[in-house]
Amino acid sequence: MDDKDIKTGADIENNDSLNISTEKLKAQYGKIYKLNLILTPDDDTEVEISYIFKKPNTASYDRYVKTASNGMTKALKTFMFDNIIPECRGKLEADLEEYPALAINAGEKLLAMLGLSKNTNLMKL
Repeated sequence: MDDKDIKTGADIENNDSLNISTEKLKAQYGKIYKLNLILTPDDDTEVEISYIFKKPNTASYDRYVKTASNGMTKALKTFMFDNIIPECRGKLEADLEEYPALAINAGEKLLAMLGLSKNTNLMKL
């Protein structure tokens, strides 16, 4: 779905839904990213949710790879909790309880920041 995106900290506008000052977050965490998702649990309902994440680091990615063999969803949840700012953690926990597949879309977006690509081509020369 094209409605999902990660915006750089410079693109984050007003976080009224999160009640967080972007400038304070930048000062505290450095580079931050807002992840917006629009979920459609049924044909009549659209749920828009947003979270703010720190840029994933290599150690977090290494933990993800190590735990992926135990279960992809669990590994993605761990990866997301490693990188979400504490102010949004409770909201993410509640949303994952209601929408467990959320971890797949959101986690893959965070992995893309570290170089995971869905568009990779290999050509025999």
